[in-house]
Amino acid sequence: MFVEEQWLPLIRSIDERLESIAKRPVDITAPGWMAKLRSSSPLDEARVRPVAEELLQKLIHEYASGDDAARVSIRALFTRFSSFAWAATLSAPKTTTAGFRDCLLHFSILDQGRDPRDATLWLDDLVQTARGAGVDVNSVLKDVASLSSRQDRYAWGSTADWLLRRVVAG
Repeated sequence: MFVEEQWLPLIRSIDERLESIAKRPVDITAPGWMAKLRSSSPLDEARVRPVAEELLQKLIHEYASGDDAARVSIRALFTRFSSFAWAATLSAPKTTTAGFRDCLLHFSILDQGRDPRDATLWLDDLVQTARGAGVDVNSVLKDVASLSSRQDRYAWGSTADWLLRRVVAG
């Protein structure tokens, strides 16, 4: 059983270390702003990479193996601790079945995040890359959809719907 309180101290601590970085304004009029943004590494800057990556992997495992209540709680943690949610990344390759599944589980936890347009681009890239690498994308999409939220947060359909729409018939 997922007990949110056991995860709160660590996720709160990481989130606090990342908050000033996540909320730092970006001056899009400054020369080279895009290159600077692309080369930034918030987890390294906050000196939390190993612990943040490990926590993310553990939460993905809890999400995949937990019940509906656990998944709702984990999604709520990522909403509440938005700096952690913004910065935490997986090192898993999206070109393997296991890596693609972890990436989709991470996507499912974020539940379309703060902007469904960005989420759409991310999901399409994940699916296209995995499909191009020969991953059995359809079975993973169906599996993760069964664990995903059915709430239509932005009037674009639920995360489960998004995943199922990318299943190719055949």
